[in-house]
Amino acid sequence: MFAKSVLSTDLDRLVAARSRLFDCLGPAGVVSASLIAADFSMVDRVANAIGISVEPMVMGPSEDFRERLGINEFPSAANTFGAT
Repeated sequence: MFAKSVLSTDLDRLVAARSRLFDCLGPAGVVSASLIAADFSMVDRVANAIGISVEPMVMGPSEDFRERLGINEFPSAANTFGAT
């Protein structure tokens, strides 16, 4: 729930997810999860900015879990995966 809300533009959804995460893991859990999400976003943006794309040998084997996890729907997927 938290990971999806971070990628969403729905502030209410993010606040609810952050509150639930706080209830389950406490303040350190919220900070850790937020740092992980921010780091992933930063690395992804850097890779996109310098033109790194996913290698063809990774595309096939990762297809099933990219679909299951919704990775192909991330806005940056258009840059990283090309037309999916």
